[in-house]
Amino acid sequence: MPKVTFLDKNNNHIETVEVPEDTTVMEAARFYSKNEYIEGIEAICGGSCVCGTCHVHVTDEWLNKIDPIDENTPERSVLEYNEKYDEKHSRCGCQMVLFNQHDGIVVKIP
Repeated sequence: MPKVTFLDKNNNHIETVEVPEDTTVMEAARFYSKNEYIEGIEAICGGSCVCGTCHVHVTDEWLNKIDPIDENTPERSVLEYNEKYDEKHSRCGCQMVLFNQHDGIVVKIP
């Protein structure tokens, strides 16, 4: 089961969550946190990739270990409207599906 660590914008540890494979980063934050949810991951659209409220920054050491943004989805256009958008690091958590090879991934809440 993969673990995902959430950091705040100042790189402070928020929580590490263990989830079943095929869980998104957004689902990890909203449904598996011991604190009910990870603050900063609102996920207003419920994972439909239309609101950007599950926006995270992938840390440098994980950039080459995750799939890039699928240009056939609205993910990039949703993120580009966010003031914390970073072309290199920004992802919608609802589009990042976790598998065992992602065990230990670290994401920041911008």
